[in-house]
Amino acid sequence: MVRLPLLLLLGGVLAVCSLRVAIVGEGVIGLSTATAILDLAEKENITAPDIQIFHHKPFEKILSRHIAGLFRIDSGSEINKKYGYDTFEKLATLWREYGGLSGVQLVSGHILSDSKAKLDSQRVSYGNLVYNYRDLTETELFGPTSLFDLPRNTTTHGIHYTAYTSEGLRFCPFLKKELMAKGVRFTQRRIESLEELGSEFDVVVNAAGLFGGVLAGDDAGNMTPVRGVLIRVDAPWHKHFLYRDFSTITIPVIDSVYMGTVKQEGAYGPNNVTFDDIQDVTSRYVQLQPSFKRVHMLSSFVGYRPGRKQVRVEKQVREAYDKRARKFTVVHNYGHGGNGFTLGYGSALHAARLVLDLPLDEYEGILPEPLPTNSTVADWVHVLDD
Repeated sequence: MVRLPLLLLLGGVLAVCSLRVAIVGEGVIGLSTATAILDLAEKENITAPDIQIFHHKPFEKILSRHIAGLFRIDSGSEINKKYGYDTFEKLATLWREYGGLSGVQLVSGHILSDSKAKLDSQRVSYGNLVYNYRDLTETELFGPTSLFDLPRNTTTHGIHYTAYTSEGLRFCPFLKKELMAKGVRFTQRRIESLEELGSEFDVVVNAAGLFGGVLAGDDAGNMTPVRGVLIRVDAPWHKHFLYRDFSTITIPVIDSVYMGTVKQEGAYGPNNVTFDDIQDVTSRYVQLQPSFKRVHMLSSFVGYRPGRKQVRVEKQVREAYDKRARKFTVVHNYGHGGNGFTLGYGSALHAARLVLDLPLDEYEGILPEPLPTNSTVADWVHVLDD
């Protein structure tokens, strides 16, 4: 059943009252959700909701600002494939219409691993979605004309494909500019609970990333910070992404290259890039590409991926914190781990269908069972909640 806009009789004139939607979170998931809501409303000929996005940190300090955003799916679950497909379709549309002005860039590259099984899982997850997916030949991997500095006595395998990056530094401001042009409002205000917005809005979307579980009130214990480090370098000759076992990486974007990373699950410090971090990342990468001994570092960043066993896209009915205990709808959309830019618009379309009460037929049979509620607040929440 599609939710219809509220009809009010004002001065003898029938007026349409738009659905009021609050979104908590100004990162790629919050912006993508607002975009998807408006996209679907237009497609389904529904009156566009009145949307307001809340954020308590400036954009410069949030995770999405510092992400290179290469399209790659970590987990090949059926729902993630669906989210990935929908995101890829959106990125392709933006690339055709706006090119790099949207922050989206078409890029080719390679992933190397000593585990053939890991690379085979990549083929299953997205091999039929991206462009030009294939295995690398022995000549490409080893020998005097190899792309990489690999000894022949290794058991390294490799794949090649072409896809999109959606660099947070450009992609998120592009989405925000588009949303503001459509009347979406942005407010810097700390939200302590979803219920405090229930008296003002019909629907509240929880897109709060790592703190989505805490804000939900029933899921904090299912969230885990995954510490990561990215170093932005000046390497204009480097035009292809390169991964070694998913933790030693470079991703070229429009005017720089991102080099990383670490994946420290459960870590919540240090909150700055240390000398040891830089030494660790660069020493691993220059073994693959010795030329990177000569690059100039432009900036560095520590971020905490919102780790969760699966993305939470779920609808609830709650009561507001007011005298009337007004009922309102909550839609959760968080827990994307390191795949926020890959799964973001796809999960946003799912969340948008929940917001607008649109049919969910395309998700039948592929949705995982919800995780058990776990409201335990771990120590990391107090350390990272600044």
